[in-house]
Amino acid sequence: MSVDTSPFPAVDHDHGYCRSWILQRAQQLCEQQGIRFTPQRREVLTILAASHHCLGAYTILERMAQPARRPTPAAVYRALDFLLALGVVHRMHGQNGYFACTRANHQTIVQFWICRGCGVVAESESQEIARIMPNLAAEMAFHPVWVTMEIEGECHRCRTT
Repeated sequence: MSVDTSPFPAVDHDHGYCRSWILQRAQQLCEQQGIRFTPQRREVLTILAASHHCLGAYTILERMAQPARRPTPAAVYRALDFLLALGVVHRMHGQNGYFACTRANHQTIVQFWICRGCGVVAESESQEIARIMPNLAAEMAFHPVWVTMEIEGECHRCRTT
């Protein structure tokens, strides 16, 4: 189950529900695996879950509470590595940033759709692409472990305004 059935959030999107779902999912995964969801890991995920935008590690660091006791960049990267391994955050290599995952249990090749207008990132899993990629990889004598695609363009809302 995911937080929304449409790839890009609607104008009346209930982001409070979305943010809550992301944080609850992370808490539940930590409990299932017997690992701690520390306050710092929670804060990093909360910042990422505040929108459907991709954020860099230093932007996350700037948004963290208590500037006098702000963690080091290395601590933010450790939290991001943890959240990536947990499967609740994605790394956007082309954007050099991260965003909170809005889908549970990716089964196939994931596509990330990045709007250049508003910066929103949407996720999808195309069964057609999932069928094509293994054949293409075999033709190249390549064994992919994980495949993601980053597609940049404009969402419907930005294209029509």
